[in-house]
Amino acid sequence: MRISFYILLLVATGALVGCGEDKSQTQLDDGEPVTVSTTKVVAKETQEPVIYSAIVEAGDRAEIATRVMGKVQDIYVKEGQFVKAGQLLVKLSSRDVDAKLKQAEAQISAANVLFNNAEKNYQRFQSLFAQNAATQKEMDDVTLAYENAKAKKISAEEMKKEIEELISYVRLRAPFNGVVADKYVDIGDMATPGMPVIVVERMSSLDVTASVPESEIEFVSVNMPVSVIIPGNSVSSDDRVYEAKITRVVPSANKMSHQFKIKAKMTNPDGSVKPGMFARIAITKSKQKTFLVPKSSVFQRGQLEGIYVVGEDNRANLRWVRLGRNYGDYVEVLSGLDSGESIVLTQNIGLRDFKKVKVVNQ
Repeated sequence: MRISFYILLLVATGALVGCGEDKSQTQLDDGEPVTVSTTKVVAKETQEPVIYSAIVEAGDRAEIATRVMGKVQDIYVKEGQFVKAGQLLVKLSSRDVDAKLKQAEAQISAANVLFNNAEKNYQRFQSLFAQNAATQKEMDDVTLAYENAKAKKISAEEMKKEIEELISYVRLRAPFNGVVADKYVDIGDMATPGMPVIVVERMSSLDVTASVPESEIEFVSVNMPVSVIIPGNSVSSDDRVYEAKITRVVPSANKMSHQFKIKAKMTNPDGSVKPGMFARIAITKSKQKTFLVPKSSVFQRGQLEGIYVVGEDNRANLRWVRLGRNYGDYVEVLSGLDSGESIVLTQNIGLRDFKKVKVVNQ
């Protein structure tokens, strides 16, 4: 019995000591207050961007081919070389075409001589006929000769234009300023009508193509401003952002993926963005109210993020929060704060839960 009594006495003493420790821990810290700066939590309007994976494509792509069969005589450019509009790229063997051009030029010369003589004769007889010095038949004959000479001259000129058009298919030129993207022939190869010989792509403006799910296509429209994001690389780790506009929304979805193809047009002034690069298109879907707080007000403990809220009793109250997207120097707070509450801007070493604070706002 005496042993049991001592055991009960020890248990009771431990309980009293434990209660005394809990009481001391819950006492408020009324020591020297910590000086802090605060700001009010207010809801701000933000725009939520939706990001879609995309691919960069050339704004204009010309696959230059020929209409005549001929051997490749000369190639004046290399892949990757910048070319100007009208610059000669490839020349095919064109002896027969050159001969036809010389023949057409000779016919034009002969037709011009005939036309000039007929025109002078026509003008002379017009004057004579007005003075009744030429008969009607003579005037009709001269007029007919003049019209025939004029028709031959026009016919010769049109034939030359046809041959010059044919020459454009044996002397291939760049249709616009751009870069030689591909070359399918070498000197000595036989060029086949309708088959591409060389490819030129315009680099000053590019198309960015993405696919949008059917549940979100209603938010996308032609001429809508968007942002094109080019991810960082080994040269620069920072993402590059370019302004662009939606130029095309394909009205029918892909039967397999049920996604709609969209295209955005962006400028590429320095040529640093290349066709085939991976990109992202950011489209602002909606505006909404959200709580934004300075990043300096948030601290971490393990996997948790917290903010000190200053109550009406001028004490710091630890509040665990759930964060969302970053907006520059601010971060979105999804839960844990209410509008109008005062939060501590920067973390002080002596600041802890229930600590007395002195608010000093500039």
